[in-house]
Amino acid sequence: MNLENNVTYELTLTEDEARTGVSKLLIRNNKKLQVSIPAGVTAGNVVKLTNALQVTDSKPGDILIRIRIQTKSAQTEKSPSGGVVEINENNFESEVLKSDIPVVVDFWAPWCGPCRMMAPVMERMADKYAGRVKFCKINVDENPGIAARYQAMSIPLLVFFRNGQVVDRSVGAITDSQLKIKLDSLF
Repeated sequence: MNLENNVTYELTLTEDEARTGVSKLLIRNNKKLQVSIPAGVTAGNVVKLTNALQVTDSKPGDILIRIRIQTKSAQTEKSPSGGVVEINENNFESEVLKSDIPVVVDFWAPWCGPCRMMAPVMERMADKYAGRVKFCKINVDENPGIAARYQAMSIPLLVFFRNGQVVDRSVGAITDSQLKIKLDSLF
């Protein structure tokens, strides 16, 4: 198979998931693929989904999933000065729904160009609004249940929460000033 026909994703697993194996849902072009990650994978391992592009893109090619391992300390890491907290299905409720301050969640994926454009905007605003608004990001490929629950059909998607309730949404990359307007409306 020609490498040009392959697509590569990165998948971050917890240490426990890597040790015991896990099944994850991959969404590409609104098509769902169940991915079984075998027990004992290590950082840098690649799981090959042979001819999976036939299912998702209607063309020949493989999907290659490069494994990253998130250490236990990184899973609970928070920046005291603000910063953007990486969240997942395990801590979504405690970080977002039970937060005592407003939260903006960036639904993103590493293969999404506009999502990468939003990262520095989110970082700058997290510094500016430290202590007043919590900034989180969640990878839609690694957390399909939460992505489906909040209808993250197009990314980047920013979902704004206050007291555990969705109060606003924004699809697509936006500027600092556009995000500031939305953040100021949370108070």
